[in-house]
Amino acid sequence: MPQFFGFDHVDTRVRSLTTVEAFYDKLMPEIGLPEKDYHIVDAAGNWRRVQPGEHYNTVEYHEKSENRQPAHFMGFIEDPAMHPVSTRIAFRIGSVGDLDRWVTLLGRIGARNIEPSSSYEDWAAVFFEDPAGTKLEIVARDE
Repeated sequence: MPQFFGFDHVDTRVRSLTTVEAFYDKLMPEIGLPEKDYHIVDAAGNWRRVQPGEHYNTVEYHEKSENRQPAHFMGFIEDPAMHPVSTRIAFRIGSVGDLDRWVTLLGRIGARNIEPSSSYEDWAAVFFEDPAGTKLEIVARDE
């Protein structure tokens, strides 16, 4: 059986970075991705860093890293034709006891449709949407 190494990164298309960037500037550091880089992605899907004076169409949030490429990152690519999809991205947090703090934080930073799940013995979640309608989830599992 092949070994599973985990996810490397997530690239999410958004209709407008202007709509969601301030939201993710507050959320990503809370989930452990405090660093931010700007890029340009061309029509062929090629990525490159923004040069002085250029307008970016992609932001990338990542872990602090001494390496050229961080181990984990999440990118948001502006795509005016994008519509929110039903796929839900879930972020894992420390413990079920932290969930109330997350509900408060999400409300403060502009999340929409915040819905805490019923707590189970060892896990719970909060479902929500970013300002553009992308479905997200915070999951806590006490193991």
